[in-house]
Amino acid sequence: MAVEFSEYRGKRKRSFHKRRIPLLRILFLVALVSVAFALGLFRKIADAVVMCLNKPAPVVLTWETMCDSAGGTYAELAKGFRECSWNIGDSAADYPTPMLRYIASMRNTGASRIRWVAAADDFTGGMLVRLEGDSMSHNFLHVVKNDSVRYWIDEETGCLFPGLCPRRPLGWAAVPISVNFDFEGQDSLLTKDVFCGESESPVYPVLSGVVLDVGKDSFGYFVEIDHGDNVTTRTSGMGFWSTPLSVGDSVYADAPVGRLMPQDSAMFFLTVRRNGLFVRWNDFYGYTHPVDSASIAIFKKRNGF
Repeated sequence: MAVEFSEYRGKRKRSFHKRRIPLLRILFLVALVSVAFALGLFRKIADAVVMCLNKPAPVVLTWETMCDSAGGTYAELAKGFRECSWNIGDSAADYPTPMLRYIASMRNTGASRIRWVAAADDFTGGMLVRLEGDSMSHNFLHVVKNDSVRYWIDEETGCLFPGLCPRRPLGWAAVPISVNFDFEGQDSLLTKDVFCGESESPVYPVLSGVVLDVGKDSFGYFVEIDHGDNVTTRTSGMGFWSTPLSVGDSVYADAPVGRLMPQDSAMFFLTVRRNGLFVRWNDFYGYTHPVDSASIAIFKKRNGF
């Protein structure tokens, strides 16, 4: 029977290492605590915790409270609309939107009160601004176009507000121009628009302004007018003047400057320049009238305005 022997190694003694105290770390921590205490950080943290625990519930702003904070008078209207109104010139009035501030600053309107109408869930997204006086009422509508863009429109003129508001130079006397219209000086139409109208129809300035030049050229009588805002127009081809004009005279959009030739369908020419550049009449008029009358009528009927 074989016997196996293993070497006796004896018992290993456990070695005990003396643990060192991290003195440098302790001193560093003590220094940090001292600096924090000196700067009042512990007090600030305690105050912040108290403030978080005692934080009041958020205030829910309603249409009525927002109107009241703006110094206005609140009212509920039909179809879910709300109204905030102010007396113009009231020192307590704090108009909440640029549109209201602009309209309230307008002079010589004859209005004594301004009304702001908007949906119940959108205080600043106005739908209507109304100026009221003893014998007047004037509305500005926030109309939505097909592209979902909103435009402020002057209800009386149909123009974009604020901004220029040109009128058509012939009005009721205009005669439509066919697509195959022919004109001997077709090249000159690159810098002017042509209009046709009934015999001796009155020709109006598209905007009020000051006369820059008057005279007669190969097309007929002409007048050039400065309308301000870097807009000038030149009307030519008229048969005769409505009233004699001189350089420096003021002209107005509701008073004709001349009349067409005495023939069945007479023509005249209009050149519109903005910032010195020629602008097609349809583009100029379309920019200042972004919403047609039918869309305005639908907007008013839908909202009860």
